[in-house]
Amino acid sequence: MMRKKAAGMSASSFSHRRVGRIVRTIVAAVGVLLGAATHAMAQQAFVTLHGDPKKEAWWLIADFHPFTTEVRGIPANQIRKNWCKATEFRKDLIPRDLLFEDGTDAMEESKLSFAIEGQFDGTATRQVALVGVFQECAGPKGRFILILDQPAVGTPNIRFVSAVREDRQFGALQKGKNSSIVVLTCMQCDDFSILKWDRRKRKFGRQPDPGVQ
Repeated sequence: MMRKKAAGMSASSFSHRRVGRIVRTIVAAVGVLLGAATHAMAQQAFVTLHGDPKKEAWWLIADFHPFTTEVRGIPANQIRKNWCKATEFRKDLIPRDLLFEDGTDAMEESKLSFAIEGQFDGTATRQVALVGVFQECAGPKGRFILILDQPAVGTPNIRFVSAVREDRQFGALQKGKNSSIVVLTCMQCDDFSILKWDRRKRKFGRQPDPGVQ
């Protein structure tokens, strides 16, 4: 009777030790994975600067790194088939010290936004125009502009897409005259173009002349 009891205790002790080793192994593996994920996130800043912001405007030396696979619920590869990532510009993704100069919101001062809303096609349907950065599956990156219909429910409908490969992808928007959209590639310069609804062609397009009639 005593031998059976001892044997039972030995088996139980062995089982507990085995479970303990498995638990420790799992905890260690989770720790490694979390550490790797944290390191990857730390390495993958959305904005990196290639130059001295004290000597050059930050948006001229900024390189953006898209990290999402959809924009407003639309998969990146449905916007363009060769895209693997696309991230909409948002203020909360950009370091505050870049956007705020001397405590002032530089974009607010210039009346610029990364996304603007309006009835840009002259109908009752509201649209949103937005800018962001894309990355092709093959690697190249660039700036994109989207105009989307905003339905009450469901995924937005793409009305316009413009994408260009760029080493420096900064872009911003501003409401123009007669429901037009001003597209800028800088914050304090004259490098801009105009997007406007063409009633005859029934689509959005760039104005040949910056002056909107």
